Amino acid sequence: MISSLLTKKSQLNTALQQYESGRSLRQDAFVRLKKNKLAVFGLIVLSLMIVLSLLTPWIAPYSYEAQNLDLGASPPSWQHWMGTDIFGRDQFTRVLYGSRVSLMVGFIATSVALCIGVLWGTIAGYVGGRVDAIMMRIVDVLYALPFSIFIILLMVVFGRSLLLLFLAIGAVEWLTMARIVRGQVLNLRHQEFVEAAVSLGLSRWQIMTRHIIPNILGPIIVYTTLTIPSVILLESFLSFLGLGIQPPQSSWGSLISYGVETIEEYPWLLIYPSVVLSLTLFALNFLGDGLRDAFDPRTSKD
Repeated sequence: MISSLLTKKSQLNTALQQYESGRSLRQDAFVRLKKNKLAVFGLIVLSLMIVLSLLTPWIAPYSYEAQNLDLGASPPSWQHWMGTDIFGRDQFTRVLYGSRVSLMVGFIATSVALCIGVLWGTIAGYVGGRVDAIMMRIVDVLYALPFSIFIILLMVVFGRSLLLLFLAIGAVEWLTMARIVRGQVLNLRHQEFVEAAVSLGLSRWQIMTRHIIPNILGPIIVYTTLTIPSVILLESFLSFLGLGIQPPQSSWGSLISYGVETIEEYPWLLIYPSVVLSLTLFALNFLGDGLRDAFDPRTSKD
């Protein structure tokens, strides 16, 4: 009883401080995010990776197709910071160009999953009843399918293309997003502001887009940052199997796949793309955890 009163008093004091300082919930979340050193580190690393990928055509020392067969596979040097592969192609250049593909797959496929998942989960949660039951049973059935095999079948049937890779990965990554959004909508659909919007005669679509979705942006943003790493890993897995990006184009996954084949003779071909991929995935996970704690301070360990 005493601990409950103390907790309520602490929450009241926090709310009073926010009211007195005039900060909104998003501003308060941003302040908490800045205090999370790992999240700030993740944001800096991710921003650096994005900037480097955008500037790749101007900062890459060589063309990603340029070959020097006389040079062959050589270890790192002043001319080639990450060495070269067996065709004499600069590994640093190929890692830079691979970042463009991997990050593009991560962000575009996640955007596809975001659009489908948010729309599906919002409709199912707000309409409810038989519509909700049917829509979520479809999600359950799709969950039972092996995602990797489904994507492999799409790639085999429709051919290998970068656009199809975006759509295929996005088409299987929206299921968890739909469940998360549905759960949030179920908590909001009977709130006073939603009932007020109904009494004003707004349509279901207007209520969902103007009142429901804006109030669940926090969990959506958090899960989005956690989806991007899984999408990049899935693309890397497909490239590792030879079903992703094809030469002369490169992604981090295809470079790692090639490095595994030559690890005994040329270990640098595996080390550098693996380190860059791991660093990016860590940064995304740190940022996602920080955003989760910032938007929901009850999950914080502090």
